[in-house]
Amino acid sequence: MLEDTIFYYDGINSGDMKVISANTSSGLFEESFLPSRSIREESIRGRHKPYFLGYDLSSFTFPLKLVFDKINSEEKREISRWLLVDYYKRLYFQSNPDRIFYCMYEGDVEEFNNGLDQGYIELTMRCNSPFSYSPAYNTIVYDFSNNVAGGTEISIQNHGDAEIGPYIILEKIEDGDISILNLSNNGQELKMTGIWNGDLINIDCENETIETEVAGVYRYNNHNNVFLQFPRGVNRLVVSGKCKIQFKYQFITYQG
Repeated sequence: MLEDTIFYYDGINSGDMKVISANTSSGLFEESFLPSRSIREESIRGRHKPYFLGYDLSSFTFPLKLVFDKINSEEKREISRWLLVDYYKRLYFQSNPDRIFYCMYEGDVEEFNNGLDQGYIELTMRCNSPFSYSPAYNTIVYDFSNNVAGGTEISIQNHGDAEIGPYIILEKIEDGDISILNLSNNGQELKMTGIWNGDLINIDCENETIETEVAGVYRYNNHNNVFLQFPRGVNRLVVSGKCKIQFKYQFITYQG
């Protein structure tokens, strides 16, 4: 990605800010291939082989050098306002818009110039996770207003490198229960019981939150505390109960 000169950050083209991404050193481009990983283990006296306790992946970081030519002080202030954000913002490079990072800079931001308003700004971008993401995908709104006993099967494919938690928008048709069974993930089942006709529920499986548009009502007590995960590949889902339902998701890419 670092060989690309134009990128978009927080919806703004870097060219419109009069900077381009460039490599000021000679030789090959150096980029991370996989997220940095630290292994957790515990050593016991008298045992030379430690116990493996798992591992942690570090959030992805990458350097940016923003080259500029003939920009004035007001334009530099505009660049500073563009970069100094309060939360992770969407970034992607022009040649690969399907590979999205959510990031903001960390550490020092240095400017190097020749005294003639030419030079570059050097900074490090830190992402909110170890991965990059695809654009957001929305399925059609599946209409199961006349759902049959035993449910209806649909398929959703995860083209990424890791399992993902979808965002589910559910509109209940008639009072009753809803079940979504993932046959491709060891029979994992999300259930909502006692839902009212017309209730519109948003289920964020990644962040494990549930919201309803009915004022003063909380649906956690109607939920079985299972949030769906889609493994890589085809996910065969059986939807039971009368409803309209839509899934939203982004694929995860391991390679930084």
